[in-house]
Amino acid sequence: MDDLDTNLLVKFSLAALSTDRRAMSATVNEAIASGISPDLIVDRYVPALARQMGDAWCKDEMSFSGVTIGVSRLQSLLHELGPAPSGKTPATADAPTVLIVVAKDIFHTLGAVLLAGQLRRRGLSVNLLLDAHPDDVRQKLVHHAFDAVFISASIGETLESLRGIVKSIHEAIDNPPPVVIGGTILETDYDVKAATGATFTTKDPDEAIVLCGLKTKSQASQDFVL
Repeated sequence: MDDLDTNLLVKFSLAALSTDRRAMSATVNEAIASGISPDLIVDRYVPALARQMGDAWCKDEMSFSGVTIGVSRLQSLLHELGPAPSGKTPATADAPTVLIVVAKDIFHTLGAVLLAGQLRRRGLSVNLLLDAHPDDVRQKLVHHAFDAVFISASIGETLESLRGIVKSIHEAIDNPPPVVIGGTILETDYDVKAATGATFTTKDPDEAIVLCGLKTKSQASQDFVL
């Protein structure tokens, strides 16, 4: 966060909690006019704001309802800017396909929505499955082919719940895709990979792409450079 504009962070934070629903759009327009790209807002400022809110709640400096409102505004901002704010073209028909899963009864889905946008801007095809029971995940894999499954998990989730989702993936089909668990759950002292049976664990979407052997749009174009 050191390289982010502190004043802009404050403005975004105030806008997220403002009673004026137009405040966020006005702040975004101001940021873009000052030279801040939509990609930078989505990839750097939104996660920083979400972390600030989470830290404030843990320190009893913000109410749960305040965090919920703020996160909801940030999620609306992601939808407003769209999955490809830089105007990059959508995934091609032969693009790698990723299933992003958020477990049942996990209601703060900002991280998963943010991840979906990041992957789409890299040229991947993304399917987002929220409030998912292991059976939901199993049925998804039975009826659709995916090159990887990313599970977005927070600190409040249990390893047993995550283990159930990973197990459903492994049992759904022959030769299941690699499973990556990311999110704030990795900030705990748990060995999440060993405890859940996931193929990989990482909070870095680019590392997850490499670990799963997925080809992004830029990599695909490089293959044809003579």
